[in-house]
Amino acid sequence: MRNFLMSAMALAAVVVIPGVASADDVADRTHAISICRAEVQAQAGADASVRFDQVRVRPRAVRVDLDVWRNGSLQNVRCVVERGGPELTIASISPTLQTASLAR
Repeated sequence: MRNFLMSAMALAAVVVIPGVASADDVADRTHAISICRAEVQAQAGADASVRFDQVRVRPRAVRVDLDVWRNGSLQNVRCVVERGGPELTIASISPTLQTASLAR
């Protein structure tokens, strides 16, 4: 009986705890997409079209992949947003769009 009770509690913890964390994941994911998209659009300029590709949520970061269409060419951009503090902050954008546009 004791083993059954311990197994049931362990199973309940596995099922319940990810559900609690997922509410923050959704909010962080949505906010990360919007701040990355705005920053990439600002760096790419008005003539570029920025489209969302995919997002991956990690415990300490959110990774947002965007497609930047400029002058008929596609450039894949990855934006990493740090989690854990009071606010989400962009940690990196790669490749840097100003550098990439100068290299052409």
